[in-house]
Amino acid sequence: MRDGRFCLAFTLVELLVTLAIMGGLAAAILSASGYVRGSADRSKAISNMRAIGSGIGLYAADHDELLPGPLWPGQMPQLDPNRDGRLVRELAPYLGIETPSQPVVIDLFVPPAYRRVMGNDALSTARTYVVNMDVDDAGSSINPWGTLVGNTGSTPLRLSSVPHNAWAFSDADQGHPRVSAASWASNTPEKPIHGKRLAWFFNGSVEGVNEEDLQ
Repeated sequence: MRDGRFCLAFTLVELLVTLAIMGGLAAAILSASGYVRGSADRSKAISNMRAIGSGIGLYAADHDELLPGPLWPGQMPQLDPNRDGRLVRELAPYLGIETPSQPVVIDLFVPPAYRRVMGNDALSTARTYVVNMDVDDAGSSINPWGTLVGNTGSTPLRLSSVPHNAWAFSDADQGHPRVSAASWASNTPEKPIHGKRLAWFFNGSVEGVNEEDLQ
């Protein structure tokens, strides 16, 4: 109290302490918000991958166990009725997706974090997933999906003939062992969008995978 009156003014030290506390709280809130958003993105991505996996199972059940394909390695979310080699086109009837008259991006094939990192303008050329075209089967290499590359290409295998513990498709990014040397690598994020890449396995599970698991 000064001259019988209360002094309500802050000293410079008190002001600096208050600003420091407010700054710390703001940083903590932003950090928590980022964690929550990242967790929500990952959960949605897992849900999407499981839905795509269910579509693969339904397709195989309707085609004498054959997997959809042949496919390109880098998978695009754009459904184009005139473009083959894309999971989104092969699986559309089994995922309740109507075939459009013009190319359209299907949200199910776009991890939320990809859209946030790369932006909507990148979606028409985006590669959001990469399929495993080199599965180790008891020391031998097999291509479950078949390929359109080369003069003759190859046809897909039966789901039951593929090791169930092998990964089928995973998040694509420029550091991915199956993406880094590809001509379309620039159409993927620079680094994993979920911190740890997600992969759908032929046994129906979705798991976070290490780089060595994707060789």
